[in-house]
Amino acid sequence: MEEYLNTVTEQIRCVRVREIISEELKDHILDQAKAYEEEGMFEEDAMEKAVQDMGDPVETGVSLDRIHRPQISAGLLVLIGLISLFSIALHALLGANTQEVDGAGYWYLRHHIQYILLGYALMLVIYRLDYSLLSKCARRAAAAFLLLIILGARYSLVTINGAGLYIRLGPVYLFTPTVMILFVPLYGGLLYAYRGQGYFGIIKSLLWAFAAGWLTFRIPSICQATVLWTTCIVLTMFAVVKGWYRVCRRWAVIGLGALFLAPVWFWFGAVIFGRLAAYQTARLRAFFTGSSSGDYFTDYLREILVSSRPFMGTSENLAALGKLPGFNNDYIFVSLIASYGVLAGILVVVLLLLLVMKIFRISLEQKNQLGMILGLGCGIVYLLQLGMSIAMPLGLIPSTAVIMPFFSSGGSGIVVAYILLGLVLSVYRYKNILPTKTWKERERGRLGKRLFSAWQSRAT
Repeated sequence: MEEYLNTVTEQIRCVRVREIISEELKDHILDQAKAYEEEGMFEEDAMEKAVQDMGDPVETGVSLDRIHRPQISAGLLVLIGLISLFSIALHALLGANTQEVDGAGYWYLRHHIQYILLGYALMLVIYRLDYSLLSKCARRAAAAFLLLIILGARYSLVTINGAGLYIRLGPVYLFTPTVMILFVPLYGGLLYAYRGQGYFGIIKSLLWAFAAGWLTFRIPSICQATVLWTTCIVLTMFAVVKGWYRVCRRWAVIGLGALFLAPVWFWFGAVIFGRLAAYQTARLRAFFTGSSSGDYFTDYLREILVSSRPFMGTSENLAALGKLPGFNNDYIFVSLIASYGVLAGILVVVLLLLLVMKIFRISLEQKNQLGMILGLGCGIVYLLQLGMSIAMPLGLIPSTAVIMPFFSSGGSGIVVAYILLGLVLSVYRYKNILPTKTWKERERGRLGKRLFSAWQSRAT
C-alpha cells in the first residue's frame, strides 16, 4: 500500500495536496481490505487485493494531478476588468466636469486610477495566498485586528467634523469604517474554528461580531456597522443551517433572526439617548416623518435622477453634480446616471449583481467549508453595499455615508473591495486542493488510521 501511495503522489505536481490525497486513498484501501477480511480472506491477501483494485498508480496519479491543481476564474477576472474600466471612465468624465468648478477634478481621477491599480495588484497577491491559514489563526488574527484599530483610534486618529474617521499611518490615511469590513473574512474563520462547540460556539462567535460592530458604530459609522453586523449574522445562520454546531437549527435560526434587527434598535437607542450627532438625528427624523427640512439632499438628488436622460447626461445635471458634496463617493450612483444616462446606471448595477452571483456560485460549489463561508461573506458585503448605494439616493433609507463597490472614490474603499475579491479568487484557486471532510468522513478517517496502526502492529 505504501509503495502504491508513493507512486500516485509522485505524479501530482501540487505538493500541498499530496498528503490529503494519500490519506483519502489510504482510508479507502483500508476499508476495502477490512471488507475482504470479513469475507474470509487472510490479512495480507486482503490488503494486496484492495491495492490491486485501485488500478494503475501512474494513471491514477496523472488523473488526480489534472483535477487537484491551482485554478483561476477567468470569467471573474474579465468581469472585474470591465467594472474597473467603467469606474475609470465615470471618474474621467467627473474629473473633466469638476475641474472647472474647483480645479481638483483631475487630481481625484489620478488618485482613483492609482488606487485601482494598487487594489488590483493586492488582489493578485492575495489570490496566490493560502486562505486556509485562517482556520489556524482566526482568533489571534481577529484579536490583533481589533487591537490595532483601537490603538490606531487612540494614538493616530484624525478627526473630521467631530468624527474620528481616519487613522494615520505615516503618509497614509486609512478610512476606518471601510477598513473594519476586513473583519468579515476573519469572522468566517472564527465560525469555522468554533465548529462542533454547540450553543457555546455560536455565543463566542457572536461576541466577536458584537465587538467589531460596536467599535464600528462608535467611530461613528452607522452604515458600515450595519453592513458588518448583518453580514456576520447571515454567515452565522448559514453555518447553523449547515450543521456546524450540532444544535437545534430551528431555534438557533429564530434567535439569530431576532439579532438580525439589532441595528434598528441601535439607531432608535442612539436617538433616544442622544448618542448621535445633531445632523444624524435630523436626517433620521426627516426620513421617518417625511420632512425635507432635515435632509435637503434627498429632493436635490431626486431632481437630478428625474431629469436624467436614458443614454447621455445633460449639461444641467453635470453642472449640478459639481455643487453636490460627495458626488464622487456617497452619491456616485447619482453621478453615474447624470453623466452617462439611466441605461448606463442599470448596466453597472447588472454587472455588479453578476459579480455577486458569480461569487455566490463559486462559494456554494466549494468542498472546503472555510472557503465556502469566506466567499459568501465577501459576496454579502458587496450586495449590501450595492443595495445601500442605490437605496439611499432614492430615499428608501436615511441619508448616510455609503460605498458603491469599485466605484466610490477613496483609497481605502477601493483597496478593501479588491482585497475581498482576491480572497474569493484564492478560494477558487484551491477549490480542488483543500477539500474539507464532513463529520462522518472525519470519523471514518480516524477509524481507518486506527485499523492501519493495528495492522502494522500485527505485521511487526
